[in-house]
Amino acid sequence: MIRQGLFREDLYYRLNVVPIPLPPLRERTDDITDLVNHFLRAAQREGEPVKTISPDAIKLMQAYAWPGNVRELENLVRRLSALYADESISREIVQTELNIADRQSVPVASDPMDVSSAVETHVAQLLREHEPKLPPAGLYQRVLDKVEAPLIAMVLNACGGNQIKASELLGLNRNTLRKKIRAHSIEIVKHSRRGG
Repeated sequence: MIRQGLFREDLYYRLNVVPIPLPPLRERTDDITDLVNHFLRAAQREGEPVKTISPDAIKLMQAYAWPGNVRELENLVRRLSALYADESISREIVQTELNIADRQSVPVASDPMDVSSAVETHVAQLLREHEPKLPPAGLYQRVLDKVEAPLIAMVLNACGGNQIKASELLGLNRNTLRKKIRAHSIEIVKHSRRGG
């Protein structure tokens, strides 16, 4: 946010007195059950009907990488509370919602510079989640989307939101880039880059 000009750098350093590192959700999957129950209770207090999440659905959540961390989990639970009439949310419903989320996230790898390993990790996880069956058709495009969306978003940010510069850097036609921005619902934040 500082790089995008959306948060004051001096304020960040004033607030950053005692940083408390919190591991990402994917590294503390035992917390997922408690967090899900907490978010379900919060939704009920706001008028949503009483819901439970099936044990199989919880296991599926524990196998998911959660690139959006706890906030992504909260958003999922709120969506499940609001959109589905079922009192008990099944594994299939959660799988549907996570497949939608997968289209907008990036794979997680132990080495962020190794894209091949990230793709292998993601595909292996998908195959495990669907055992003994195979994942739904269209795996190739889903994996490409997971790489393409963050690539375009980061290049646009690096180019200050300038689509002409971004299309040149990516080696894409400007119209193709615009279509991909729309397809992935990428938000463009215009800002000037320091030193250029």
